[in-house]
Amino acid sequence: MRCRSVLTRVDALRTGELPPEEQTVVHEHLKTCSSCDESLDDVGTLAKSVKALIATPPRSCRESMSDSYERIDDVWVAFTRDGLRMIRRGGTFNEFLLDYTKRYGRSLQGGKLPDPLRKQVVAALGGEGVEKPRVDWSDEISPLEREVLGVLTRIPRGEVRTYEWVARQVGRPRAVRAVGTICARNVVPLVVPCHRVVPTTGGVGQYAFGPAMKRELLQREGVDVQALDELAKKGVRYIGSRTTKIVCLPTCRDAKRIREENRVPFRAAGEAVEKGFRPCLHCQPFVAA
Repeated sequence: MRCRSVLTRVDALRTGELPPEEQTVVHEHLKTCSSCDESLDDVGTLAKSVKALIATPPRSCRESMSDSYERIDDVWVAFTRDGLRMIRRGGTFNEFLLDYTKRYGRSLQGGKLPDPLRKQVVAALGGEGVEKPRVDWSDEISPLEREVLGVLTRIPRGEVRTYEWVARQVGRPRAVRAVGTICARNVVPLVVPCHRVVPTTGGVGQYAFGPAMKRELLQREGVDVQALDELAKKGVRYIGSRTTKIVCLPTCRDAKRIREENRVPFRAAGEAVEKGFRPCLHCQPFVAA
């Protein structure tokens, strides 16, 4: 082995990272080449000198590398000065910290949630909903994620929308699966209400904290989840009014006002349009023909 090849391997030899078969060859060369042997000593001296330069950063610098967290009941909440950053229910702090570090590359230290943020978390847990969530999205999400999550915050309390509906709202009607993935990865559930998004086929569907928690949250907000289950079994996706000729999504505030004798169920948008019904302006169940 020539000197040039040996010199590229001396540091790996020093740290023990060089493969055994190469170690033997390099050692044999060093026995006969005083110049390379001196280079090995120089690398060792340099490594020690570099270590001596390492200093513990001041407290202010260490704090700038971490965000804050607080636990409310069984919910872990991470936050910054700009808003909420991650919410997890249950589990240990170490599990929460691992998820946070993986996503943001930052650590967490205990702190006290500012009152405005605390009120939003408590309101969300209590089923009151949050009109304008304060979330620190930073630059960790894509433009599509930002749009989808923004749409979720506009779904009214006590109502649900479908993944298909959300995809249409962001101008990507075919991105239903992508919308589902974004909802599943929502790092601030409860406050950004992904629990208000349900399958296009009906029913309640899955949730990060489990379907039981999703049903509980929706019920707290005034959604009749049992009625949604029944409609799903029948394949009913829309409810029309016989008197106004307007068709809505089942949980729309206007649909709730329709008297039982005037309720007209529809399985598809085309069926409603054929019978002379027009989509509700509030819930926008489908695109008008």
